[in-house]
Amino acid sequence: MTWIIIAFFLLLLAGIIILLPFFKPVAPSAPADAVDPKLLALYTKRDQLYQAIREAKFDLDTGKLSPEDYERQVTRLKRQAASVLKAIDRREANLVPPEWDARIEEEVRAERRQQVTMQPVMATTSGTMASAASVQARYCPQCGARLNPGDRFCPACGSRMA
Repeated sequence: MTWIIIAFFLLLLAGIIILLPFFKPVAPSAPADAVDPKLLALYTKRDQLYQAIREAKFDLDTGKLSPEDYERQVTRLKRQAASVLKAIDRREANLVPPEWDARIEEEVRAERRQQVTMQPVMATTSGTMASAASVQARYCPQCGARLNPGDRFCPACGSRMA
């Protein structure tokens, strides 16, 4: 008899644990005025164009479209997608204040300068010790582009290397 009571309580406890997430309050979503309806429409249009390009590829593979028709259709769809992506970029650029971008870029530059000045000593394959700058790849402290050995100027931004 006792084992029936214990089994009942264990079953009740398992049921509570399983159903508990359904009784937690739902976190409020973003306010309706915080969502840009124009941006949502652009995202929807972008997704529709991507789907249309995939469907055109499928139609080409199944023989419904000739290669010439496929090229014409995909070229038109890609042009439309490019204009939608540009509109999305312009719309998203207005969401972040420019001073935030400038602050982030300055913090990235400071971090890169700090990484360049920190030169831990590492062992090379010949058993001798060398600085990390000579062992690992070098990067431009201004833009972060990878530098080749012997570069005196950054190939990306043109900054003079020390």
